[in-house]
Amino acid sequence: MKKILKYQCLDLSKALIIYYIVIALILAIAVVGMNIAGDKNTGGIGFSSEFFCLIVGLCLFREYFCLFMQNGVSRKKIFLGGLLTISILSLIMSIMDTLFLYIIDIISVNNVRYITLSSSLYFNFMYEANPIIKTFVDLIITFLIMLIFFSAGYLIAILFYRSAKPGKVLIAVGLPLLVVGGIPVITVCFPDIFAALFSFCLMALGISSGNPFIGMLTLAICIFVINTFSYLVMRRAEI
Repeated sequence: MKKILKYQCLDLSKALIIYYIVIALILAIAVVGMNIAGDKNTGGIGFSSEFFCLIVGLCLFREYFCLFMQNGVSRKKIFLGGLLTISILSLIMSIMDTLFLYIIDIISVNNVRYITLSSSLYFNFMYEANPIIKTFVDLIITFLIMLIFFSAGYLIAILFYRSAKPGKVLIAVGLPLLVVGGIPVITVCFPDIFAALFSFCLMALGISSGNPFIGMLTLAICIFVINTFSYLVMRRAEI
C-alpha cells in the first residue's frame, strides 16, 4: 500500500507543482494589474482548482489500474491507494488555495479583496466568525469540494473503462451535453422542477440557512456514496 501511495503521489506531484506555478503567476499579474488600475474588485481562484481535480480524477484510473494489476496488486489495494492519493492531494490543494488567497488579500491594496469559495457561499457566517473558525471552515469546505471533484472524475473514468464502445460514446458525448445543454433546457422547459431542485441543493448544502457545517455533512455523504459506487464498479474490472 505504501509503495502504491508513494508512486501515485510522486507521479501526480509534478502536475500539481506546474498547476500552482501557473496559478501563482496569474494571481500575481491580477494583483499588480488591479493595484495599478485602482479598480474596486472582489475575486478568488474560482473553479480552476476544482476543474484540475476533475481532470486528474479522470486520468487517475486506467494507467495505474493496469500497472498495479500486472504487478499482482489486488483491486481493493488499488482502490484504497487511489482514494488515499486523492485525499492527500485534496488536503494539499485546500491548504494551498486558502493560503494563496489569504496572502494575496494581505498584500493587496484596500480596494481589492480576495475571498475563498466558502466565504462567498456562507458570507454571513464567515463575516461574523473569528479567524480560527473562519480558517477551519475554509480548509474543510475546500478540502471536501476538491475531494468530491476528484472522486467524480475517478468514478467517470472507471465507468468509461468498464463500458462497451456504445457506453464509452454515451459517457464521452452525453455528459458534456448534459452539463452544457441539459441544465439550460431544464431551466427553460421545467422552471418549477429546476427551482425545486435548486432550493433543495441550497438547503442540503446549508447555503439557505448560512450553516457551513450542514454543507460539510452533505459533501461528506456525497463523497462516501460516490466512492462506494466506484469500488462496486471497479471490483469486476479486468485488464
